Amino acid sequence: MNRLSERYISIQKTIRSHDYEYYILDDPSLSDHEYDELFRELKQIESEHPDWITPESPSQRVGIKPDKDFATFKHFQQMLSLANAFNAEDLNNFHDRILKNLGSHNQIDYFCEPKMDGAAVSLIYEEGILTKGVTRGDGVLGEDITSNIRTIRSIPLTLKESKSSFPALLEVRGEVFIKKPDFEALNLKAEKNRDKVFANPRNAAAGSLRQLDPAITSSRPLAFFAHGIGSCQGKEFNDLQEIFSVFLSWGLPVNNLNKLVSSIDECLQYFQDIESSRSNIPFEIDGVVFKVNELFLQKQLGEIARSPRWAIAHKFPAEEASTEIENIEFQVGRTGILTPVAKLKTVNVGGVNVSNCTLHNLDELKRLDPRVGDGAVIKRAGDVIPKMVRVIPKKKNRANAIKAPQKCPSCRSAIVMNYQLEWIVTDSSKSKPLKKFSSHYEAQNFLEINNSVNLSISEKSLETPFIKCSGGNSCSAIFQGKFTHFVSRKAMDIDGLGQEILLTLIDQKFINDFADIYFLKRHRVELEKLERFGKKSVDNLIKSIDRSASVELHKFVFSLGIEEVGETTARNLANVFGSMEAIQKSSFEDLIAVPDIGPRVAAKITDFFSDSENAASLELLLPCLSITNPNFHTAAGDMKFSGLQIAITGKISPMSRDEVKNLLVLEGAKVTSSISKKTNYLIAGENAGSKLVKAKTLNVKIINTNEINNFLNDPKKFF
Repeated sequence: MNRLSERYISIQKTIRSHDYEYYILDDPSLSDHEYDELFRELKQIESEHPDWITPESPSQRVGIKPDKDFATFKHFQQMLSLANAFNAEDLNNFHDRILKNLGSHNQIDYFCEPKMDGAAVSLIYEEGILTKGVTRGDGVLGEDITSNIRTIRSIPLTLKESKSSFPALLEVRGEVFIKKPDFEALNLKAEKNRDKVFANPRNAAAGSLRQLDPAITSSRPLAFFAHGIGSCQGKEFNDLQEIFSVFLSWGLPVNNLNKLVSSIDECLQYFQDIESSRSNIPFEIDGVVFKVNELFLQKQLGEIARSPRWAIAHKFPAEEASTEIENIEFQVGRTGILTPVAKLKTVNVGGVNVSNCTLHNLDELKRLDPRVGDGAVIKRAGDVIPKMVRVIPKKKNRANAIKAPQKCPSCRSAIVMNYQLEWIVTDSSKSKPLKKFSSHYEAQNFLEINNSVNLSISEKSLETPFIKCSGGNSCSAIFQGKFTHFVSRKAMDIDGLGQEILLTLIDQKFINDFADIYFLKRHRVELEKLERFGKKSVDNLIKSIDRSASVELHKFVFSLGIEEVGETTARNLANVFGSMEAIQKSSFEDLIAVPDIGPRVAAKITDFFSDSENAASLELLLPCLSITNPNFHTAAGDMKFSGLQIAITGKISPMSRDEVKNLLVLEGAKVTSSISKKTNYLIAGENAGSKLVKAKTLNVKIINTNEINNFLNDPKKFF
């Protein structure tokens, strides 16, 4: 594998990770500019090597799957994302492509709009009545957030009567956002009430839309602008200008900064005008969108896998600011990993005051070589985490280079080096590595899909280590980090145990173990005497703790903070084993059979449960809780595939192999990676190889690609 192909795989992985953070977690770690740059590089590589493109490439789809907490809804027309332009040359190239595709040099009218930095939604009106509100989701399936959409006052529940009759069905595409003054007021109120302070208006809007309680959404100052149309049944439009004019007559809010122009030069002028007045616009924007105005021409131009050919987003340049490095510290996380963080002279970047900047790892520290007293260029561009772009070395008396500490800055325990692993698939017939993976599970899947006796997997440590405190729970930073994670929203979700209050309770020795949280009610009188505590706040805290005692298994597993066990892995453990007792007793071999778990993660899990301190902690904690697992079938007889041994081979679509495997395991199947006389079924996708041949030889029943959905829904038809 050459460097270019390695880079291509790395970019895909980073983009997928960001998509999950952006669309599901509402907590992006990359700026829009960094994401756009990665996507440009991905597209460039694919244009040079089109044979590398697979349906799994981020360029071939939009977004990711919706959160399982919401019901899903299939969009009548796919919600596509937009290609990006970053300069005048990109925009002119877009215009030239349009002329070439249309085979015409006639004038093209463009509809210009500010690019809202909010949350994309689709509103469905039937005969003028709002019947559904849906998030963008993965572009095909969105989350049904109708109850929350109905709370937004700028969205009409019934369209206003006008000269234009209502279509039988109308999909209105638009953006939910929060105006800058409203956002500032929201955060001031949150600070006063000691609630969560939002990083930016986009996160606030997206998070508000995805509240399970509509009352919370209703309390947020959300607004809406319509910016497009999906399916429309029973009414014809000629162009975008007409659509937005009719929208206004129906009472649908439309951005008054929109403008129709008649040339690409006028598009550039519009961009410059909007950019120059950006600070005075009352809502956040990150660029300008240009669309071919006539719907007939849009239809002629069509679309590619990810975006329409008739529209483009001209993004604003990333915002940067220069400041000075005052110090560089190593912060200890809940797993003990030390992260270098630059302490900066406070600087305003993209409208936010920045005084800290993570340097991520030793590689980044070595590459940038930041030192105390040096200048630094910080980039934010609307993202949550500021990034140090480059260092400006101090000209005289420059400080010494920063070195990794030998002892933990929190507890003074020894620092140990941990090396990350990668798994390499090698083709012995070519005597060279074929592909690299960050997990054994991914490598094994690749091996099964390609089905060649010449392929093998080897394990290798990467050269760059990360540093870790060896102190364990005796390190106060690790100890406090574990509790902060345990009570967090995605874990036990104990409202009222913010970091400061939690640390106070730890310092005052009220909490020494997870179970102590559930015994706090015994100390009600003592708690009420603490600073910032009172009868009402203690009552609310105890109620929140009592509510958290009833918890789903996957959330509890995630709350334990097992190293490298995220939300997905926790769900898979809950789905496969069904109970906490079964997870605790699982062997290494049991664990590596679970989707998303390879040898490294399996070892972390077994190490956690075999640790005497963790075992003692769980023994105290478990009696305090009522752990449920509503999605798990406790009765084997209720499972569709109970007792069946099923293998999968070849390329599966539109679902992935992991999705199919998860569905089978949830319904009692044992999914194996090999074919034997014990195999009941083989699900054979595209390019099935030797397994298919062996299955036929052993008279194993074959489920072909076009039968998979029927098999998963009603396997009895195939018995």
